[in-house]
Amino acid sequence: MRTILFALPLLALATGCASTPRTDAQLKAQAREAAKLDEALAGFTPGKAVDCVENRDLRSPESYGDTTLLFRTGSKLIYRTDTSGSCSGIGRGEALITRQWGSRLCKGDIARTADLTTGFQSGACSFGEFVPYRK
Repeated sequence: MRTILFALPLLALATGCASTPRTDAQLKAQAREAAKLDEALAGFTPGKAVDCVENRDLRSPESYGDTTLLFRTGSKLIYRTDTSGSCSGIGRGEALITRQWGSRLCKGDIARTADLTTGFQSGACSFGEFVPYRK
């Protein structure tokens, strides 16, 4: 009896971790987000990735898909970071709430997205390297 009870949770864990194939709608949405990202970065050249950027230089982030964020600093410089986790709520107008040490936003810093009207948190992510794109 113990063997069966032990095997059932393992079976549930194994089937719960299996990835499900993406639907056509999800694939189309992913393609749309990729096209929007390409359009936003058109005319910009990527530079060498950096671990940190000055927070005071960054404008509100823009979300492209579940894991890509762009931070504009002006008309000639954009920072791109690919996140672990999902802060896609920014695409729905939610706020990005960061916890950082000092005046810089760095690789590995954790952020959350939240609807400030209701107070509900909708996601969390960790920033990757920041790639500068210059015009």
